[in-house]
Amino acid sequence: MWFDNIDDMCVKAVGNYDVPSAVVAVGDGNGVYFKKAYGYSRVIMNDDRPEGVFRGPFPDNAIKAGTDTVYDMASLSKLIGTTMVVLRLVEEGEMTLADTVSRYFPDAPEDKRGITVKQLMTHCSGITAHFNLENECGKGYDIPHAVLNYPLKYEAETKVEYTCMGYILLAKMAEVCTGKTLDKLADELVFAPLGMTRTGYCPKENARFDGADIATEEWSPRLGRYIHGVVHDENARFSGGVSGNAGVFSCVDDLIRFACMLSRRGEYGGKQFLSRQTFERAITNHTPYGPEFRGLGFQLTVGGLNATGDLFSPLSYGHNGFTGTSLYVDRETGMYVILLTNRVHYTRQSDGLYRFRRRLHNAATADYTRMIIQQ
Repeated sequence: MWFDNIDDMCVKAVGNYDVPSAVVAVGDGNGVYFKKAYGYSRVIMNDDRPEGVFRGPFPDNAIKAGTDTVYDMASLSKLIGTTMVVLRLVEEGEMTLADTVSRYFPDAPEDKRGITVKQLMTHCSGITAHFNLENECGKGYDIPHAVLNYPLKYEAETKVEYTCMGYILLAKMAEVCTGKTLDKLADELVFAPLGMTRTGYCPKENARFDGADIATEEWSPRLGRYIHGVVHDENARFSGGVSGNAGVFSCVDDLIRFACMLSRRGEYGGKQFLSRQTFERAITNHTPYGPEFRGLGFQLTVGGLNATGDLFSPLSYGHNGFTGTSLYVDRETGMYVILLTNRVHYTRQSDGLYRFRRRLHNAATADYTRMIIQQ
C-alpha cells in the first residue's frame, strides 16, 4: 500500500515524543492520496507548571488529534495570510513590489524610507530578525514605528536574513494601503475565494472555530497556563492575535485547498486565484546571493539540510511554522506535503521534529513517484 512508510514513521514519532500529534496530507493538483491524523492535540491535561519534559505514558484523557483538529500556523501565516494578501493587492493595482516604506509611512527614518515591498517579501531588507514589540512599544511607539525605529542590521539586498519584523511591517503597509485590518483582508482576498471556512485569526473570538478541537501549545510562564486557542508567537499575541508574521489558525482540509492552488500554479476550482504571471514571479528565486533562496513570500529549497529532506526538486516552494507546521510543493511534480504538529506542547526546545520532517518528505516523495509511474 502506498505511503505505508509515512504511517509507520508518524506512529513512531508520536511514541518517541518527537511530536505530540501529527496530521499529514500528500497530494497534488489532481487529488489527495494520503491524509491521516496521529497522536494527541493535548497530552498534558492540567495547567500546572511542568517539571521537565513530558516522557511518561499518555494519559487516558489525552485528547486525540483528528483531521479536523485546528493548529496554530505560526510563520506559515506569512505565506497563507500576508503574502497572499499582498500578491492579490498587487494584482488589483493597489500595491506594487517597488512601493517603498515612505509611501505608507512618510515619517519613516531616512535609512528605512527606501525599503521596498519586494525586499520585505524576500527577507533582504536589512530589518532585524526579531525583537520584543512590547518593550519597544513601551517607549511610546505604535507597532509599525517600533519596527521602523529599530536599527537596521545590514544593507538591503546584500544577504537574506529571515525576519518576522519585516513581515509585521509589510502587513501594516497593506493595512494603510486599504484601510482594512489584515484579518479582514485575508478573509476577503484569500480564505473566502479558496473556500477555507475553518481558517482565520483569533479563534476564541471567531465563530468559524466554534466547537473546534484546537491543538494545545506550550506552558506559558506569563499566562500561567498552557497556550490554547491564542497565538503562540509573543509579538503576534501582543498585537491582539492579528499580525503579519503569525496568527493564522487552520486545519488540514483547508490547507489541502491552499496546497492544491499552489500545485496548480495559482488555479483553483477552474479560476485563477493568482494569475500565472503573478504565481511564477512569486516562486522565482529573487535572492541568488543567499544564503537562503527566497521567492515572494515563499521559501525555496536548496541543497543541504532543509525541511523537505533530500528528494524534493531544487527550488521547490513552501514555508515552515515554529509550532511544527509546514507546507511544501515539489516544483517539478506538483506533489504537496502538509505536516501539522503542535511540537511545542512539550517544550519549544523540542527538536525531534526536524529529522522526522525530513524523513517524512523523503518517504512521501519516493512513494508518490512510484504511485504516479504505476498509474
